[in-house]
Amino acid sequence: MKTQSKKPRPNPKVIIYALIALGCLVLMYLVHWAFIIPAAILLWLNWKELVGKK
Repeated sequence: MKTQSKKPRPNPKVIIYALIALGCLVLMYLVHWAFIIPAAILLWLNWKELVGKK
């Protein structure tokens, strides 16, 4: 008998941070290079959120 492994649900906080960071990267290419700063901060926050959960 196979046991079904439950897939972990995606963290909505991580998804929102990632989408905002992607938007900042698009703005970086289209508007001004300084939009890389909020994107880097959001990526760091995502990393902290994902690594912190064990």
